[in-house]
Amino acid sequence: MLNELDWWLASQWEEIPTEYPFNLNPNPNGSPKRGNKYAALRDRSGLKVVTCVRYADDFKIFTNNYQSAVKLFHATQDWLKDRLGLDISPEKSKIINLREEYSEFLGFKFKVVKRGKRTEGRQKGEPQYVIRSHVKDKAIDKIRTKLDKLIYDMEFPTQGKHSQYNAISNYNSAVIGIHEYYRMATMVSSDFRPLAYSVQKSLKARLQKRFKTAKAVRKKRIPIHISDVIKERYGKSDQLRYVTGVALAPIGFVRHKYPMQRKFGVNSYTPKGRAYIHKRLEKVDMRVLHYLMRNPIPYRSIEYNDNRLSLYSAQMGKCAVTGKVLIIGDIHCHHKIPRHLGGTDKYHNLIIVSEDVHRLIHASNPDTIAKYKERLHLTAKQYKTLSNLVGLVQCDKTLD
Repeated sequence: MLNELDWWLASQWEEIPTEYPFNLNPNPNGSPKRGNKYAALRDRSGLKVVTCVRYADDFKIFTNNYQSAVKLFHATQDWLKDRLGLDISPEKSKIINLREEYSEFLGFKFKVVKRGKRTEGRQKGEPQYVIRSHVKDKAIDKIRTKLDKLIYDMEFPTQGKHSQYNAISNYNSAVIGIHEYYRMATMVSSDFRPLAYSVQKSLKARLQKRFKTAKAVRKKRIPIHISDVIKERYGKSDQLRYVTGVALAPIGFVRHKYPMQRKFGVNSYTPKGRAYIHKRLEKVDMRVLHYLMRNPIPYRSIEYNDNRLSLYSAQMGKCAVTGKVLIIGDIHCHHKIPRHLGGTDKYHNLIIVSEDVHRLIHASNPDTIAKYKERLHLTAKQYKTLSNLVGLVQCDKTLD
């Protein structure tokens, strides 16, 4: 519904028609470079500079001075009411100078701070501003509440969904997901430090004898299990803690990562955007894809069969372990966490593998394991990927 708002704001600045075409040389992705046009509009037109960032019904409008901000605030408020019949939230909507105050958006709060001076270009000698962002206080409280519940599940494990192993897996998944989302905040490491202290106190108080530090594990030579995901992300850091010998993802071990923008123009809603998608699909055998579409797996959910198609396209029709191009009859959609252990048919819990790989993942007979290992001739890297999948199916099962 707010797509109209995006285009109305764009028409006030970036999409405004000009008599002079400027130098719109194409970018590597084919889109025109608009820097010269924007510079001219900013320097000579007298127009209000407008940039809008929107996610669903949350949006921020940025401009370069207070007077323009006031005009845009009231113009946007009136436009939403007159055109779409929508009222803005008085509590959330206000004008903020980002050089002086923080603004909140999607679980973050951010402002701009000085960092040196520009050494070249039109604004040479003027202060250079960069963003400083934190995790919002309310978001920290929600994370603490969520982790408290997951620690409770580890404290009182039950059969099935909240077994000890599943409870630890759920905790680790939550921590990794939190890190993935919030690590774009530049100050995420310092924001999570008090949270990590609070979580560790809770773990120690609730789990008591089951809870061990890295130092205690080394001193008492306690046998431990560190999953490949934990090992890859956190190594064997002293921040690791263990419950019944299984490593926990450390909530305080997180660093800022600059968010990379997705390729401009890729979307399903314009001819050009669809062309980018179709170009990516050129490596996919459409004959096989159409076969999969016409032959869904019987007695499986619609979600499962839809994600099966999406994964085949995303993996370019190749096995996720061996990298071999798969043919009809050799395409198996595997649940990383089995359904009887609480796994779902969601995209992130599925993966496309060959029949031999699928059989090896689920094999328990030593002769069967040896047979398929010899047949596949896996490299060390492929073997590591396979071992990780086997570990998710059955935590105490190995390929050795």
